[in-house]
Amino acid sequence: MRNKGFFWSITIALALACVYQLSFKWATSGVEKEAASYGEEKLDSLISFQVPYFVLGKDTLQLADEKIHDEIANYYREQYLKDIANEVMHFGYTYAECKENELNFGLDLQGGMSVTLEISVPELVSKLAGNTKNAAFTKPYNTALTRTANGEGDFIELFREEFEKFNKEGSLAKIFHPHNREDIKSDATNDDVVDFLNEKANSALDGVEIIIEKRVNAFGVSQPTIQKQTGTNRIYVELPGVVDRETVRRRLQATANLEFFEVYDNVKDQIGSALFNTIEPLLSEALSEPEKYEASLVIDTTSVIDTTIAAVTDTTKNSLLGEAESADTTASADMTDEERLRKFPIQSLLMPSLNYDAQSQAQGFREGSEVGYAQVKDTSALNSRLNHPVVKENLPDDLVFMWEAKEILDENKIKTGLIRLHAIKVPQAGPQVDGEDIDKAGYSTDPTTQQVRVTMYMTQIGTEKWAEMTGNNVGEQIAITMDNMVYSAPVVEGKMNNGISEISGPGIDLKEGAELSGLLNAGALPAPARIIDESVVGASIGAENITAGFTSFVFALILVLIYMVFYYGKAGLIANSSLLINIFLLIGALASMKAILTLPGIAGIVLTIGMAVDANVLIFERIREEIRGGKGTKAAVNEGFKKALSSILDGNITTLLTGIVLAVFGTGPIKGFATTLIIGIFTSFFAAVVVTRLIVTFFIERDKKMEFTTKFTENWFTNTNIPFVPKRRLFYLISGTILLVGVISLATRGLDLGVDFQGGRQYKVQFEKEANYPLIAEKLTDDFEGQTPSVKMVQNKFNALITTKYLIAEIADSAANSNVEAKLSAGLAEFGAFEIVEQKMIAPTISKDLKSNSIYAIVISLVVIFLYIILRFRKWQFGLGAVIALAHDVIIVLAIFSLCWGYLPFSLEIDQAFIAAILTVVGYSINDTVVVFDRIREYLTLHPKKDQKEVINDAVNSTLGRTVNTSLSTFIVLLAMFIMGGDAIKGFIFALMVGVVVGTYSSLFIATPSVVEFLKKNKAEQKN
Repeated sequence: MRNKGFFWSITIALALACVYQLSFKWATSGVEKEAASYGEEKLDSLISFQVPYFVLGKDTLQLADEKIHDEIANYYREQYLKDIANEVMHFGYTYAECKENELNFGLDLQGGMSVTLEISVPELVSKLAGNTKNAAFTKPYNTALTRTANGEGDFIELFREEFEKFNKEGSLAKIFHPHNREDIKSDATNDDVVDFLNEKANSALDGVEIIIEKRVNAFGVSQPTIQKQTGTNRIYVELPGVVDRETVRRRLQATANLEFFEVYDNVKDQIGSALFNTIEPLLSEALSEPEKYEASLVIDTTSVIDTTIAAVTDTTKNSLLGEAESADTTASADMTDEERLRKFPIQSLLMPSLNYDAQSQAQGFREGSEVGYAQVKDTSALNSRLNHPVVKENLPDDLVFMWEAKEILDENKIKTGLIRLHAIKVPQAGPQVDGEDIDKAGYSTDPTTQQVRVTMYMTQIGTEKWAEMTGNNVGEQIAITMDNMVYSAPVVEGKMNNGISEISGPGIDLKEGAELSGLLNAGALPAPARIIDESVVGASIGAENITAGFTSFVFALILVLIYMVFYYGKAGLIANSSLLINIFLLIGALASMKAILTLPGIAGIVLTIGMAVDANVLIFERIREEIRGGKGTKAAVNEGFKKALSSILDGNITTLLTGIVLAVFGTGPIKGFATTLIIGIFTSFFAAVVVTRLIVTFFIERDKKMEFTTKFTENWFTNTNIPFVPKRRLFYLISGTILLVGVISLATRGLDLGVDFQGGRQYKVQFEKEANYPLIAEKLTDDFEGQTPSVKMVQNKFNALITTKYLIAEIADSAANSNVEAKLSAGLAEFGAFEIVEQKMIAPTISKDLKSNSIYAIVISLVVIFLYIILRFRKWQFGLGAVIALAHDVIIVLAIFSLCWGYLPFSLEIDQAFIAAILTVVGYSINDTVVVFDRIREYLTLHPKKDQKEVINDAVNSTLGRTVNTSLSTFIVLLAMFIMGGDAIKGFIFALMVGVVVGTYSSLFIATPSVVEFLKKNKAEQKN
């Protein structure tokens, strides 16, 4: 092997990189164990002193409920992690940075909530048309709206199509020009107008994405995922570990409330002096009665546990007073943290905004709207104190404290963990100017100063309002706010009469300019974001899935390791070493790419084991053939690796193509599976072709004896002569019969379509007693106003999968989810204790999109593979034979699911995971087929004068050892996963198991005979 030193260096470097990347998970795990212990200690302390706590909107409760106990312990655990978030702990990285770099787990492995939000493009189009009632607009608009609801395509394109149908040679510009004169000319073409509408829709979505990101960050969850879905008006949000689903739904769906307010000046209006010198001592006195203090505090939080517990009982580790003291108060250095918390309830957490001289001595309060700054982790406790009646009574009625939307950065633009607090004037009548008054916004860089500037263009009415507001506040700040957070507070330099104004300054960079302009554009969006797809996984289910997933993975891996040693002896040990390195590289690569590991992702790793085994089997079988042909070990190794390379490349490329299609069309966990599969293809190829050869070469060069077989398996699959080609018509008959039965079943029984493909709500419920499924369905039918839900057993008799379409048409109503859940809980209450451990909601529109995307994915996969086979083998007969075999495999898997659903003790629902399984089957089957085709091509080249059918039959027999070993090892892995894995992926794994069997069968008995038929026909035509 040439360049061994180079490849050893690459292998070692990759291994070290993976160790480094995976070390972040090890580091955070240790801290999180400490945090869990801290949470339990605090809970024990609260129980010992019988401290009361508060739940938003409910009466005082006592610490008695075990579930509430868990929530309290979890609250303190999170508080601990927030406290140490910015502490350096590992290779110079803080805990927060380590979390960003560690391997991420999906919701199915840790619990949490994911939603897909959709922006109403139809309402946006209606507004851009001035909400006209003109029939030339309303007729095509309403028709396009109906077609969009039926999942026929993009609204803007459908609207254009319907408009041109209703208005022959009509001009869209006539409708949109009067309301968008600067953007659309009176003689603009319909193409120009459609481009304008698409641009508006995309820019609105950009702004909403920024808003959603800010709202998600307020939840305080670790490693949230926010993705704008390409080609749609949707945003996917994943919130691991979130508890309060109602608050999440409410906040994510709230209409964007971009508002412009005047501010209170910290000096001119004496806000700082009043707050720190006058009000704080009064608040401190009020806090001398803890019960009275606690009873007055109820704040909005995404957690079940009110943060006032921490405000009352916890000590403050990091006082922000430091050396900067206010004019009338002095914090004694001898004070304990608790004493400081009581005496200075505001300054203990909020640093006043002060001016300093050259000697760093405080020179009074700083001018402007900024009152002070605090650590992000302390904002909840400060909100409680700033909302105290004592504080409210001594400040102006229209003063509202708002936090800035972004953290303070240091000179290197690194987040400091600090955030500013502003004093905002919020009149009872509401904002003088809001998002409705902005027509559009953009950002650019000044060519002279290189400063980034954001330009706002007001509507006609907005121009008048803005002129009045800016004229009254020349030299003063105006705060731009969204969701009660300050995004910018620029100083007005002069009255702005033309409806065009700029925001600029050294603190605004390109990224902030893009965010602010997107925010301003989104503020004018007339429609809120609606949740059209929702999935919730309980934390306990996530823990069970982790245990089941990794247990089955380890067990499957051990089986494969044993089998490889059993069949290949010493070479099997080398293959096992290569396999373990492959898995290590794969997990390291996932961590470095910040990919999300899901339960299907674990299945992808398991499948990667099969692929890695396949590559080693191909190599070893070739080496064995060369040794049986009389070559020495060294020569046989060189020839074996050389001849196996073509098959390995073809097999991996075809699987890669299906993985890419899956990544493009898949969403959520399926993308995680596709990512794992794609990375696994590269790591398994590197491990087999490079690492295995390095180890084999190492032993051979040191005259170590190498064995590629054992005495027991030495002659397995040698000199076989199974009549694959001569008996092909028998196999046609067998396959035809199975396909006929399957098609009949598909036409009569159909498939068990899950909510992914028909819309609806689905709940997995665990009961303490055995569930009476018919009675549950009967009771819920009454509660769901006559709509009978589907109630099925999953996993065991204590679990039910309940699916309903009740109120799914009212998906735009944010209260619909709560209404359905309330009726579900009420209906199930008479069946004893239960827990909803998983739930999913999908709108009919998105389910139709998933259907069409799934069909596209399968068809595109077949077309891409067909083209690759033609390109690789230079004959269309091979491509057509492969596609026929793949279609055969897909139909049989569908047929088995059709025949078996309702009879097997696990779910055979057709969902996104099933489509991933189908595409994986396609990839596996074509991988197997390509290996056989590769050997057929080789034999036809070596024996051009020999009978074609005989040569092909010999070629297929020569690959039998590889085919059986790969299929058997992959099936064993999947079987272990099926038996020991979680119920959540049983249907997925079952589809893969069926696919492996059918794919192996079709490679030998369908694909190859099909090539024989087409080649024979082609040869006869040439003679004629």
